[in-house]
Amino acid sequence: MSSHIEHESMENYLETIHKLVSCMEHVRSVDVSRELNLSRPSVSRAIRILKERNLVTVSEEGYISLTDEGHAIADRVLHIHTCLVTFLTSTAGISPEQADIDACRIEHVVSDETVKGIENYIKQHRLQSVVVDDEISSHFPDFSELLESGENYLESILIIRKTKNWIRSVDLARLLNVSRASVSRAVNVLKQKGYLEIGDGNELLLTPKGEEIAKKIYGRHLHLEAFLKFTLGISEEVADRDACRIEHMISEPALIGIKKYLKNNGIKVKVR
Repeated sequence: MSSHIEHESMENYLETIHKLVSCMEHVRSVDVSRELNLSRPSVSRAIRILKERNLVTVSEEGYISLTDEGHAIADRVLHIHTCLVTFLTSTAGISPEQADIDACRIEHVVSDETVKGIENYIKQHRLQSVVVDDEISSHFPDFSELLESGENYLESILIIRKTKNWIRSVDLARLLNVSRASVSRAVNVLKQKGYLEIGDGNELLLTPKGEEIAKKIYGRHLHLEAFLKFTLGISEEVADRDACRIEHMISEPALIGIKKYLKNNGIKVKVR
């Protein structure tokens, strides 16, 4: 989407409004702002865009309601959330409360193929849906230093290095399908933070700190890809794509549980 509301953000707004409407007589921008811990102006802009897209209506008094289309999207996200909580508690062995946090983080990025695989897994194993009955809450990954895109750049350099010794910005742009200008901006930020160095021939070099993060993210990717393929029977292409999306979002307790699940089922993951 061209506006500041991306797909994930849009879904999160609709899901939050849906939850608030279920327990409040009237929902206003201030309630959404408080729930998502966002500024009033940001929420007001978002609500205006959602209204333009016919996903919400706003009364003269400022009361926000979901349209039928908005309800459909919110219901779908809530369904995915419940499936993820049920799936993660069963496989990763984490608590429903922790699974709820992880589901909030990854429910917007999993593909339809993976959702269908989880639905089939739940049906085949006759799992009862796990619903966490707590206060309305929205959970986001804690990116204290690196954003998802920064982790992607470092991981991509590590991957390219497996087949090519000399890595330049153009290689990153080609692999990530982004502009050279975007790569240049990202490289400058990562260099300033001490994750990258630029060689005499303008090649990109990971610092020890950057190498550590790149290997950590790549290891997450390989374990998640193996986990998705083994549990859901989805294709390698889909598992790889979804692992790329999930690897930055999933919590350490969930990842530890996934690694234990793979080990218990004799699945060895070699982090190359």
